[in-house]
Amino acid sequence: MARNILRTGKKSRPKTAVKGKRYRCAKCRKRSPKPVRTPAPWYCPNCLKETDSETISESE
Repeated sequence: MARNILRTGKKSRPKTAVKGKRYRCAKCRKRSPKPVRTPAPWYCPNCLKETDSETISESE
């Protein structure tokens, strides 16, 4: 299992934030009230509703 080793420097910087450090929505960049512990991407409730309605209309 890989550990999250925090390092500085451009080459070793991860592409997504460490678990529990994500705060912004992937679509509108709105800040979440508490740290997000799920894998990226994270969407705020408003953007999540929009994406759900888009997928429902596409599948019909």
